[in-house]
Amino acid sequence: MLASESTLKTALFVLAMAAILLVSVGCSNAPKLPDSVVATPFKSLDINHQHTWNKKVAFPFTGGAAIDIDGDGKMEIFVSGGHEQEDALYSYREGAMDNIIAGTNLSSLTASYGATAIDFNDDGQTDLLVARDDGVWLHTNNDGVFDAEKIAYESADTESTLAVAVSDFDQDGDIDLYLSNFIAYGSWVSSTFNKPEHVRHNRLLRNDGGMNFTDITQSSGTAGTQNTFLSVFTDLDQDGYQDLVLSNNTGTIEILHNNRDSTFDKNVYDSGIGYWMGLGVGDYDADGDQDLAISNVSNSIPTSFLRGDLTDDQTLVREWVLLRNDGDRKFTDIAKTSGLTGQGFGWGMVFEDLNLDGSLDLLAAQNYIKWPVHKINPLSGRAMLQVNDENGRRFINAPVLNLEDRHFGQSAIVADLDGDARQDVVWVNMNGPVIASLNEHTNRVVTLAVPENVKWIGARVTAVSNTGNSYTREVTNAIGMQTDQSPHLSFAVPTDGSIDSLQVEFADGTKTTIEPVSEGLVLP
Repeated sequence: MLASESTLKTALFVLAMAAILLVSVGCSNAPKLPDSVVATPFKSLDINHQHTWNKKVAFPFTGGAAIDIDGDGKMEIFVSGGHEQEDALYSYREGAMDNIIAGTNLSSLTASYGATAIDFNDDGQTDLLVARDDGVWLHTNNDGVFDAEKIAYESADTESTLAVAVSDFDQDGDIDLYLSNFIAYGSWVSSTFNKPEHVRHNRLLRNDGGMNFTDITQSSGTAGTQNTFLSVFTDLDQDGYQDLVLSNNTGTIEILHNNRDSTFDKNVYDSGIGYWMGLGVGDYDADGDQDLAISNVSNSIPTSFLRGDLTDDQTLVREWVLLRNDGDRKFTDIAKTSGLTGQGFGWGMVFEDLNLDGSLDLLAAQNYIKWPVHKINPLSGRAMLQVNDENGRRFINAPVLNLEDRHFGQSAIVADLDGDARQDVVWVNMNGPVIASLNEHTNRVVTLAVPENVKWIGARVTAVSNTGNSYTREVTNAIGMQTDQSPHLSFAVPTDGSIDSLQVEFADGTKTTIEPVSEGLVLP
């Protein structure tokens, strides 16, 4: 995180006139969508929720997860509350989003951050993991009423877990946990890059059965080198074992390769030192492997406010990255040619085919809650459609989608709210409202209703049509920014074509083919 609030208030005195005259990123000289791109506006939904931040005692973060609590195929949205604020659980009913958390035993008055949905005990009902200021809690689903149990592990002093990623990283048939940790709010010092005592390392908890976990962080090599906003398990080299990507505040991006023996090696990719925040995973170029989009501060805050304790010989990297997976554990940053530089301060990143044209698009939350300029002239949040034409493959912001979020955005949550098999969008905001919108694109779609259980973690799904193969979706959790997306995977049906089958390869190497495929929601 950046400079202290008092310093930033002083900066406001100097920058006030500049802030008023500031031309926000995405102005009239930004690239426009080609006329050939079809983009139907999303429909805004009524929702009454305001996250509150008690700046004296807790981080400003919220969080959330898509979770089908009753198995009806429609996703509810769990939203984390602030200090002394109840959490919320929203369900789409009669054209609006209703808070149905009463009676579920999901809520807490402790400041809550990241949430992850998973069928932890493999009973066919989706459970929920929530990272809170008082630890990590597992909420076990019993027909819509949840039993809460705190995950037992030995934590360090002034350690706060912001997000939880789940995986069967060792392929022993149960769910392991990776905790992304931060130094506690009361001990946090802004813009700190070079003080090891300021770091609270992450934790890899191996599941030894039931609720018994062993902390194997040190032996596995997964501690990380900085305070971490979030981490994602994803199989980057297609060997069936999930690797780890760490989005580190005031540090470098860490890509950890799973050696298949309960150890991980750090990838040679060097991101440089930045403020790495949101993390999106998706096969954006449809070549069969997973690529990475990671946000940064970009160009909306002067460098002088960002350098903190960096030494003169340390270079600060400011821009977002789009890491194209080139195979063989090699990555190339193509953010510049893809239109992702100069976009301004970013948080959560999520890939999804927003206009159902067969290409993955990109959602990016924006605005920093302690930066005065973003209070006066906020960035719009990004709903960027992917265009591939004579100018190459790139992402272009699309206000026509009606998905702008000018609040202090944390992340989008992508989920089918109304049961029509199209992925809708919910923005969760720090110290601000939840914004929900329905996808009203009329293009045909096939959506695989992926079970949230250990067997499906890491599964890779490709749609096969009469015009060729789609991008490959991997069943991955905890994507965005302390958020968890819907497990359901959507594939646009080609124009004047059909999807003939869905090819599924599980992490253990077994394969299955789902056919014939009907449009709409498909059960595996």
